[in-house]
Amino acid sequence: MDGYVIGDSAGRLRFATGLFVATTLVLLISTAPIIDTVAWANGELSEALRNMTFPSKWTNSGQAPLVEGVYEEPAAQDSVSKIVIRLTDSVAVGTIDGQTAAALVIVTDPGGSGGFFDLYLVQLRENRWRVMDRAHLGDRIRVNRIEVERDLIGLDLTVHGLRDRTCCPTERSRVYYALHGERLVKVNAPAQHSPNPIEGPVWGWQYAVRVDGTRTTPPEPGHYTLHLGPDGQLNVRADCNQAGGNYRLEGSHLTLSVTHSTMAACPPDSLDRQFLADLAAVIAWRLEDSRLYVDLTGGGMMVFTAASQ
Repeated sequence: MDGYVIGDSAGRLRFATGLFVATTLVLLISTAPIIDTVAWANGELSEALRNMTFPSKWTNSGQAPLVEGVYEEPAAQDSVSKIVIRLTDSVAVGTIDGQTAAALVIVTDPGGSGGFFDLYLVQLRENRWRVMDRAHLGDRIRVNRIEVERDLIGLDLTVHGLRDRTCCPTERSRVYYALHGERLVKVNAPAQHSPNPIEGPVWGWQYAVRVDGTRTTPPEPGHYTLHLGPDGQLNVRADCNQAGGNYRLEGSHLTLSVTHSTMAACPPDSLDRQFLADLAAVIAWRLEDSRLYVDLTGGGMMVFTAASQ
């Protein structure tokens, strides 16, 4: 499927570029994943998705340019009925194939009976948000939860059982989708994950050592913390800002990807930007004497201790 850009207006393109730069700066100055209404805490992302053009098989043009989350057009010529396409609150943000991504659900009322739910995947590619693909989920179902973790989109749905009336689904179903090329493909459930020793504790930053021997010590270790959830979720406190995203843990190799952050102005002597930039450079980890040591690209390391210690 061809990609769809956020919009044609200069303002929307400026926003897309600005959001990409801001996201890059957060970790290059890149958990539970961001799920449903939590994703809307990022007002800029909400604004982008609510005013994006999505492909649709229901419209005459084959596209649905949302305005404030809704698109309408007549169901037929001279018809009083309308096709109504609406972005739901089921949104999750994470990383898929190394790219920042948003998974979202759109529901279409074609002007008669039914409410048709579709999953869309949007990725940030070459400084532009693009709709990569969509997958049909069902008619008059319920989306209980959506998440992005370990390169998969997971959905907890309520669907129709054999004896359910059309109006009232009761059967819970867990489904997963992966991006293969530029196609969303339904896949089997991932294997059960066994937590690593560094997953779970909240790690407080003690100090960092550079290649030249320079040592940086935060005045308040509790203001600079790292939490690796067992489901691939990354949570970070960077002084006066809260951030989150995803991580990849393979043996002794560790990479961290912050996908969202508050943008509060911390005091001038804050180490928030340095802390986030260092997290973006993490490549490996080890535990020694209950301390977490993480190595950085180009040399140097950061040292953490569990908050309970």
